[in-house]
Amino acid sequence: MSISRPKSLKDLALEHLRNSIIDGTLEMGQVLSERGISEDLGISKSPVREALAQLRDEGLVVIEPQKRVQVFTLSAEEVVQICDFRLAIECCAFELALERNPEELAEEMKVVIKEMIQALEKREMKTYLQLDTRFHQLSFKFAGNSYLSASYDRYVGKITALRTHLSALPQHTELSFSEHDSMTEAVQKKDMKTIKRSLEEHMNRTKQAYLNLTQNETV
Repeated sequence: MSISRPKSLKDLALEHLRNSIIDGTLEMGQVLSERGISEDLGISKSPVREALAQLRDEGLVVIEPQKRVQVFTLSAEEVVQICDFRLAIECCAFELALERNPEELAEEMKVVIKEMIQALEKREMKTYLQLDTRFHQLSFKFAGNSYLSASYDRYVGKITALRTHLSALPQHTELSFSEHDSMTEAVQKKDMKTIKRSLEEHMNRTKQAYLNLTQNETV
């Protein structure tokens, strides 16, 4: 019987901060205080500093030595690059998953879609967004390629935080769910052409939604 080790103070701070950035509790561009975080968590500044250093490596915070720490921000060009990256890597993952584990992929996608519907009906947006992230990780789970999975995981925090940021836009979530549903049906039919088209629509709408949001915020 294996015994799980308790999380270190650094890991506790890391989990707290990462989740707070991903779910929007800490907003994009928000300035962070090592002292404030350590006081809130009841721990010393050293593990907080270590956690912030890892979040910097994940691209979730920006650290200016001797100045300040703040949650990352994204330019419209960076969002375009993220979406281009996602389209390329997710199409590849779906192709491999359909070759290697199509039935398992289809079954898990149907389960997630059902849970998404329940979350929407209950207006549990935090749960829905978690399921959205899980949905997009399924193709990597069944692609059977650890390098692909690691490449996606490297940026999943930023991707998830962006998803949360856009979720408040009118109809964004409903349109997103419709695209997820189309992808699920296409996987059941092993229709890679439709999967790619749905992913393209998904990414293009994300690009445009962020552009519209940033334009409105500067007006």
